[in-house]
Amino acid sequence: MPARRRFRLYVIRLRASVLRSRSFRKANPRYVVGKPCVYVGSTAKTPEERFAVHMTDRVKGSGKVREYGECLLKWAYQDLPIFYSREKAEEAESKYADELRKRGWGVWQN
Repeated sequence: MPARRRFRLYVIRLRASVLRSRSFRKANPRYVVGKPCVYVGSTAKTPEERFAVHMTDRVKGSGKVREYGECLLKWAYQDLPIFYSREKAEEAESKYADELRKRGWGVWQN
């Protein structure tokens, strides 16, 4: 029996210069100065592999991460559950992004 695909959430710290982006500010009207700016995603790859794709692949990576991405924030996702369907992972990604926004973080996600 083949192994089930596993999906994880990951969080990438974005440089503070992302705050100059009008679309980022519009997506985060309740951003609190000094809180982290991040990108939240989900993947079947390891977070490290997915971060590398974002930074190098113009088709499969996010231009926002390529432009502003700094590093993975492992502490922000290491205790989150693993999901066994893409749909559940994407649902959790959206909820987690909303949760971080409620904490005053600046968040980009798909």
